[in-house]
Amino acid sequence: MKKSNTQNQTEKRGLAGHPIGLLVLSGTQLWERLSFYGIQVIVAYYIYYEVSQGGLGLSQDVALGIVGAYGAGVYLAEPVGAWLADRVVAVRYVVVFGILLIMAGHIALALSAGISGLIAGLSLIVLGTGLLFPNIRTLVASLYEDKPLKQDAGFALFYAAIMIGALLGPLITGFLQTRFGFHVGFSAAAFGMGFGALIYWWGWKSLPKAATKIPNPLSSSAKYWVMGLIGTAVLITGIIAKRFVTLQNLPDVLLIATTLIAIAYFGVILTSNKTRPPEKKRVFAYIPIFLSGVIFWTLVLQLFTTFAVYADVRVDMTLGSLKIPPAYISSFEVIAGIIFSFLLASVWQLLREKQPSTPTKMALGLIFMATAYAFFGLLALLVSGQVSLLLVICGMVLFGAAEIIYAPLLYSITTQAAPKAFRSQMMALQGLSMAIGSSLSGYVGNLYLSISNEGVFFGISALVTAIAAILLLICLPVFKRVGLTLLETSN
Repeated sequence: MKKSNTQNQTEKRGLAGHPIGLLVLSGTQLWERLSFYGIQVIVAYYIYYEVSQGGLGLSQDVALGIVGAYGAGVYLAEPVGAWLADRVVAVRYVVVFGILLIMAGHIALALSAGISGLIAGLSLIVLGTGLLFPNIRTLVASLYEDKPLKQDAGFALFYAAIMIGALLGPLITGFLQTRFGFHVGFSAAAFGMGFGALIYWWGWKSLPKAATKIPNPLSSSAKYWVMGLIGTAVLITGIIAKRFVTLQNLPDVLLIATTLIAIAYFGVILTSNKTRPPEKKRVFAYIPIFLSGVIFWTLVLQLFTTFAVYADVRVDMTLGSLKIPPAYISSFEVIAGIIFSFLLASVWQLLREKQPSTPTKMALGLIFMATAYAFFGLLALLVSGQVSLLLVICGMVLFGAAEIIYAPLLYSITTQAAPKAFRSQMMALQGLSMAIGSSLSGYVGNLYLSISNEGVFFGISALVTAIAAILLLICLPVFKRVGLTLLETSN
């Protein structure tokens, strides 16, 4: 079938043969991630630094628990955003609402002091990111409905934008926090999200047609009932949370909630009469991928818990005469990820039909992650005093390679497993693996604080990751049989 002139012009205006919409969505996501990681990298310090240092003066274990719970809350909110896009409001408008809420959250953090300002700001960011994140990834997948062999490469480029944002955010907010205080750093995150909003508005017309459609719309009468039920549920949840939830037990509550919601989500999708039998097989096959995602996110998010403390107390953060803030520790991982991302996108696109299957590439990413933790375990055995920053950078390079190999492919394979009626909600289900992993990252961070043998901690982490890689490789015949890989679904 011949392509229209409009289609040809759109492809010519794109990036390396990819649609122009990828550039718009990647640019929006870059600035959103800049604001998100800019906050996340300093918020732990804000919570546990003394009041005289501009912080709240809480304990380190409470700080790490809140950071883990905050990350879990972000991904726990994704099913709401995904459901709205699948059933109530066209996805491009849901993304706009998310952008506005995120900006409001950063402004609240910048202008308010104390625990109340922290909770208000983080809560707004949680809600906004829940609306934006699953839906913008669904829009990326929609760009490749007729070009499946380019999808892995497209998500690699999209993830490169995420990594660039993750690099610039900590650099900007970390610098401003050390020079002018935490609230100036929070302000920078608000400006970052503002730039993301401008890019999204500029590229509004280049979004895929799926952005204007509601895949599985509710009837008009059902909308009012459902929205009323949601409002009631939010009210009841708020009352219960105010009565029973504290900063100390918040991580426990969110871990239980995200786990139960993930199980329920699988149940809803698998039992729906709108999920066809072949789609149900793919969703069943997706379960071990989901579990590997939980393990992966638990360990990669240690960058904001374990390694935030590791850099603060264990690493000599100097290069020559240059003193580097501990908040910059994750930047080295991100720089490596950015470099690898463009390389991998080129390799996957060049190999086309000869490229390894998506699950095989994901197993490779987990192997890199296991190697990174084994490396830090070796450092614990060999270095008794402060660790050289150059050695830590080597470990961060392995982290960056692992993330850029695994994470974009998790997005890609989730879209392959998604039933047609649950596209955004399936991406939200993937987000719940991040939510569970983020909650667990707080527990693992506290385990790092309490364990006496650093080498054992890193060694166990490496072993668990290696087991996850082996699980994916064992399941390869199942993935191939149900077509859960682009190499089969593209034929």
